[in-house]
Amino acid sequence: MNLNPPLVIASGPGGSGEYLRLINPKYVGAYTLKTITLNPKPGNKTKRMENLENYIINSIGLENPGIEYVISNIDKFVLKETKTILSLGGDSKDEYIKIAEKIAPHAKKFEAIEFNFSCPNVKKGGLSILSDLNEWQEILENVRKILPDSFLMAKLSIEGNFVEILSRKVKEFGWNGLTLINCVRGLLIKDGKIVTGGLSGPILKPIALRAIYEVRKVLKDIYIIASGGIYTKKDVDDFLLVGTNAISIGSALFKDPQVVEELGKYLKGVKR
Repeated sequence: MNLNPPLVIASGPGGSGEYLRLINPKYVGAYTLKTITLNPKPGNKTKRMENLENYIINSIGLENPGIEYVISNIDKFVLKETKTILSLGGDSKDEYIKIAEKIAPHAKKFEAIEFNFSCPNVKKGGLSILSDLNEWQEILENVRKILPDSFLMAKLSIEGNFVEILSRKVKEFGWNGLTLINCVRGLLIKDGKIVTGGLSGPILKPIALRAIYEVRKVLKDIYIIASGGIYTKKDVDDFLLVGTNAISIGSALFKDPQVVEELGKYLKGVKR
């Protein structure tokens, strides 16, 4: 995948392209849409987000209109301003395979297709799909067969197994890349009540760096998009140092969308 600059808007925070009204697409290499599942999902009950000094606890729950709506309105989901990465998910092995079959006739419209195996905020699918590794490998094998020409990305977290072991399986089944990492499960006590959700923000950076470092040690030639606490030029430098191919901007969008232009300009000038 050739992105210029190697800067990606992360699935989830960027919605379905809404932030392109606020940022210059010249500095966006690709835009990953929010994850789409086989059936529509209403998402979790509000309040879905707690924003603290160095981290965010979110519990969106993969709210989306479902794959049939996307296919019926496919031109709205293929962004004109920049390359589009489609993100797909499911509640079960069968749903991952069915959604791959449904998108197959339209797959060439997307620069890459990312499969979300790491969402911590749903009762079925997401991160829980890794509870049965044999079944997960069946997904990898079948999706590769259904989408033989697509640039396939697996979005993983650090939960479920050692990320380098999972990444090796992704490579073994012929997938092209990884998005590392997704939110990890977090918990906040607020006004004496327990709030659970996915942990993101600057606090995630050391965890994401370590994950990419471990994966790059064992996989020299797989494409890696770094995701996790990237807010500054120093963050970009650190992720490039551990072997990242592209960086992903997620929660930083909430703080200041203009960080995209700042980091995009910087990446265009970085010699690698």
